[in-house]
Amino acid sequence: MDQGFPDWTELGQDSGLDPLGMQRPIEAIYQSLIPGISTITLRYRYYSFFPLILRHYEKNIRNADPAAFRAFQRRCEALYALICTYGDRELGVTGSDWAADILADVAAREGENGSVDFRQAADPGADEELRYLKNKGGAFGAIYSTQMREMGLLHFPGKGDPNPNPVCSTLALEVAEALEQELGDSARRFFAAVDEGQISLSSLASLDAMKPSRLRPGSQEHTLLSNVLLGKASEPSAVDLMRRSTLLMLLDTVDTLGSLPAADVVKWHWHDAEASSSPAHLNGAPALWSLYQACDLTRLAYESILSAALTILAAAPGRRLSLTTLVQQLTEHAEAPDQQTWQEFSESVRRESQPMKACAAAMLSAVGKGEPEEQVKHAVRLLAFLCEEARASAAVAEQALSGADYFQSLRTEAQYLETKANRPARDAVADLISERVLKRHLWVASRKFRNQKAYTFHMEPEDGVLRYRSDFQVSPSSPRIDQALRFLRDASLVDEQGLTAHGRAALVAA
Repeated sequence: MDQGFPDWTELGQDSGLDPLGMQRPIEAIYQSLIPGISTITLRYRYYSFFPLILRHYEKNIRNADPAAFRAFQRRCEALYALICTYGDRELGVTGSDWAADILADVAAREGENGSVDFRQAADPGADEELRYLKNKGGAFGAIYSTQMREMGLLHFPGKGDPNPNPVCSTLALEVAEALEQELGDSARRFFAAVDEGQISLSSLASLDAMKPSRLRPGSQEHTLLSNVLLGKASEPSAVDLMRRSTLLMLLDTVDTLGSLPAADVVKWHWHDAEASSSPAHLNGAPALWSLYQACDLTRLAYESILSAALTILAAAPGRRLSLTTLVQQLTEHAEAPDQQTWQEFSESVRRESQPMKACAAAMLSAVGKGEPEEQVKHAVRLLAFLCEEARASAAVAEQALSGADYFQSLRTEAQYLETKANRPARDAVADLISERVLKRHLWVASRKFRNQKAYTFHMEPEDGVLRYRSDFQVSPSSPRIDQALRFLRDASLVDEQGLTAHGRAALVAA
């Protein structure tokens, strides 16, 4: 990383999915709010399945060679995919597409008396197209291990440790023992099949109790996993407490709405609830979730303006316009008057315009319809709301968004527009479009090209003009709320009707 400049290393950023470089502060907020759950950790029972196989490896194999551990782990994962796909197929299980294909092939060739040899599919050295998962680290290495460490279930080896493989924490050993007791002889038969590298279809059916949906409410395994998820350790860490706060908020929201809400509904529910409350806990989860939503809306407003610019460029003669002409056209769409200052215009928008939520919805609707005039108009009005919100939440924003200013965020953009408060609104908007959106995209894309050799320009400078190159999708970020709801559902704390008895008990006990 060059001193003073961002190092674009986030997954997907080199593909142009973050054209203004505004995702990192947003991700930092929501990652801190639901630690231990990511956008790709899809089923919660993996958090007891992996301790089970780690405990077995530590007790019975004890080979410190990482290659030996990986071979064992991948066989376990491949067999688990077969178990979860046979019969009633489970969703969110790594390798299930491979498992479905091979099970269909075996059934067609051999019938229900057939068997599956999964040794080659589990071999990390096999050709990619033959593996159950192309990533050699498997689901454990690529997806779950770091999140399980955040939940206090794993210890990673230190430098020079004689055992370079991850090991279970004391808590994870309890979870593993509880699952083993729950499975009974099925656990022994599972590991015997792992050793052999093949299994009959009838034996797969007999291991049905291992499926994610078969986590039995009220069992010791269920109790331990629920406590881990809700951060109810005997000495909870700050990470546990933050996850607990978020998940209790989510349980309360499910209870209020009486159903499993979409992530966007949850985000607005939390944002509006915090906006109407007293600022008693500026560093707590409610304030941070409200800040997250405001930051994401700021990004969406800017990306909507950039998207409108690309639409205009694409329709221009030769798909080219000068920067000055493009800024002028976008500024016209903003409908910001000359006779009002930015501050006066912002106040009039907040006083007379539609509510903030409706403004954001109208902006995204215009993006979907490809209406640049409406995109820019609603984006600028949304920014007027967000600047006021930034002033109201200045303390929490200053602490949560105190990183270097080369990452644009609600804080930096509110500060920028504050410097334009007494400028004519039209001029302030023109400056913002030119400096904070169009030139910003060119700078971000040039940094990615310089540092990563990734060409992510959606428009590019050419002989004194800007040339259209490609479009991109403007969409709200995904802050792990759907995955958290999936985990709560796996733990029988919520269902389609809202809170379960276990979920209500957890909420009351809080």
